[in-house]
Parts: sequence; structure tokens; C-alpha cells
Amino acid sequence: MPTHLTVLSGNAVFPDGARPVRISIQAGKVLAVDDAQADESSGSVLIFPGFADIHVHAREYPRPASPEPDALAKWEAACRKETFATAGRAAINGGVTLFAAMPNDPVPPDDEQSYARKRAIATGSPCPVIFFAAVTPNSEPWADLPYKVYLDAQPSAVSFTSWKDLETALARYRGCRVFFHAEDPDVLRETAGPGPRWCTRPARAEVSAVTKILDLTNKFDLRTHICHVSTSEGLNLTTSHNRQSGRKVTTEITPHHLFFSVDNGGQVLCAGGQVAARQEFLGCNPPLRSEEDRRFLLEALKAGLIDALASDHAPHTLEDKRNGAPGMPHLDTLGLFAGWLLKECRFSPERIAEILASGPAQIMSRDLDVPQGAIEPGYAASFTVLDLDRETAVQGQELNIAPLETRCRWSPFLGIVFPAAVNTTIIRGIEYTLPLSPDTSALGPQSAETVRGGAT
Repeated sequence: MPTHLTVLSGNAVFPDGARPVRISIQAGKVLAVDDAQADESSGSVLIFPGFADIHVHAREYPRPASPEPDALAKWEAACRKETFATAGRAAINGGVTLFAAMPNDPVPPDDEQSYARKRAIATGSPCPVIFFAAVTPNSEPWADLPYKVYLDAQPSAVSFTSWKDLETALARYRGCRVFFHAEDPDVLRETAGPGPRWCTRPARAEVSAVTKILDLTNKFDLRTHICHVSTSEGLNLTTSHNRQSGRKVTTEITPHHLFFSVDNGGQVLCAGGQVAARQEFLGCNPPLRSEEDRRFLLEALKAGLIDALASDHAPHTLEDKRNGAPGMPHLDTLGLFAGWLLKECRFSPERIAEILASGPAQIMSRDLDVPQGAIEPGYAASFTVLDLDRETAVQGQELNIAPLETRCRWSPFLGIVFPAAVNTTIIRGIEYTLPLSPDTSALGPQSAETVRGGAT
């Protein structure tokens, strides 16, 4: 059962390093932080400011008002993938204390009324949620919110297939915070056809889109964020822009673009060169890139050129993946992935706190009712506690220390052993000790040999 904490003691991570402290907690906030004596029994357990994931697809939408059977069937199918309740449990399982929900719903939240309906259904999540609003061809901003733009060659309720239409819409969003899925629909139409995603959605689709997005950023004074950057050239464009502009464009990167790559034969490799398990389930938009891109982006993240690590959690069922649905679930394993970055890739604890706590909190600062991302008085008493002396294996529907809580019940890291464990997740003074009690909505087993996560 969750426990209400008044005190948390241990080795905590601050911008200037880790040190033993005693954290006093009151009404869900940090009341005081006092230095304490080192406790050798704590070993390699680190207390981080609570991890925040700013890119999650929860897949639960408002129940359709229409009595049409097709609309209801689509809604029920989406909820079989994930609800806010199961996404919140998966977040806690992965050490995530806050997540931001994307707006690519069948009826997108692109006005005040539809946005309010989306917010109303998330009360079942045990993890706090921030909500994105969608930019659509006829929408207008109504508040200081994070707005999301989708670009694709295929029309949908939420995607832009024309730069002209997007420019017309963004003229109404001057000065707003706009988050972009950066793949140029013109390039995607040129390269459409049979073949794997890394061929039909090539790197130049991202590079071309980022170039045009930066032009629109300047034209409409946007506060721009590039989601799931996947190419070295795309990142270099934003880095160059930021050197010359007074308004920074922020970026994020996913675990899958840091851990997996595609060779010239189309085979998916894990970091370290091992062939990935269940390759048919690793398709995503933007797709996995070359090993050269993967290594470049990993070093760029370490060097501070990327602002946040975000999961792009996409909880498709295995059946949907067999039918080509793009995306992978990551909420259950985000804390474990941070451990991999620490132990195998030599990220400092301070840098992990930046990309998973202070960086995301700064990007979403206007959406927080209580400041977070640091262990300071007045901040949310939300913490992610990692044990760097324990390993965690992803084994079918389970981690060796806890079940996967995402309703889709699978992970792209099947068979990987991570060199860390999420010890506990604390959200506003409430401690969730893992494992959580299991959800009963499993959708089918997986099996594979267990192997150790490769080095970079």
C-alpha cells in the first residue's frame, strides 16, 4: 500500500553532486533539506528529483457520444491498449512521477470543450498528468498550453499534410508553445511505397521538416520544441539555431533511438552490436536510424545538446504491432534506462537529473501547479529512487522484480538486463514501493533468452 512520508533520508542528487541529506516533507512539498551523515548501508541507492516524461500516449479518450457501433468499437479497442489508470501505474513502475499526455485522439482536443473532456477522464491515474492540446487546421489557441503539431503524408483528424495549411494555422498561434512531430510530409510522399520505415521515412524527412519548422519559429515567434529527434543533422540544425537566436528551441530524444540502430541490411541492433529480439515490433515514427546517428545522439545527450529524455510511450498491442502500428511502450522501463545511461554510458547522476527532472520541468514549467525538478524547499516532494547495485531483467510480461504495468504487456527491451532497479517512486510525499499489485489485463505472453544490456 502507498505510504505517506514525512521524512526521506539518503544520498540525493543535486546540480553540484550527490550528498547524504534528510528531506523533510509536509503537504506533498519539500519542507527542508538538511545535510546528514553518510550511511554506508545505502550502498549505491540514489535519490533523484522525480522523473518527468513529457511524451506519453495514454490511449484513453473520452467515450464517444455517438451511438454508432464503429465509434464505440474504436474507443474500446484504444482502451484495451492503455488507460490513464494503467499508464499511471506503468509510470510509477518506471520511476516516473509526472507525465504529459499527447493529443492524437480520434476527436482531438483542439478547443476548450474537447480539452476539458480529455482532462476529466484522467482522474484515475495515480501519477499526475499534463495535457497537450492539438493544433488542427481550424483550431485557435485559448490558453497558455502546450500545443502539439503532427506532420504526416497520411491525412488524419490531427495531422497536417501541407506546409501551407500548417503556416495558415500557426499564424493564429504566434508566441505560443508548440511541440512538433518533425517529418516532412512532402518527403514522405516522395518516398512512400513498400519497404521498411527506415527507407520510406528517411532521415532527410526529419532534416527537411526541422529546417522548415525553424523558419516558422522565427516567422511566428514560436516557443518551439522538437519531439523525438532521431538524426545528427536534425539536431545540428537546432543547435546552430540556438547559437544564433535569443529564443531557444528545445529538443527531446527517446530510449529507442539511443539503444537501437538499423544496419545497411535493415537488421535492428542493440547498443553494443547484439541483434535485437522481436525485430518486427521495433517500428516507430520517426524510424530507427544508423549506428552513426545513435552514437552521435547519445554523446550529444551527454554533452547537454539535447534537453530531455522522453519515452514516446506508445502502448500498442502485439496484434497491432504485427499489423504495422508504429511506436513502443517505455513507461515501465524509463528508470531502468536511466540506470543503463549511468552504468554503461557513463552519464553522471547530475546529467540524469537534468534530462529526466529539471530539463522536463523547465520545458513544462507553465503547466506545473507546484515547481518540481529539484530537491529544494517549496518543490514537489516527488522523487525517483534508483538502486545501482541491483540488476533488472525484462522477461516476457514481467521485469524480474515486478510485472509490467502497461496494459499492452510487452517491452522492446525483451531479454535485456539493465544494471539498475527502481527502488521506489515517491509522488508528492506518497511512496509507492515496488512491485505494485498486478493488473489482470494481460494480452499474451512473450519469451526470449535473457541477455545483458550492451555497452555503447
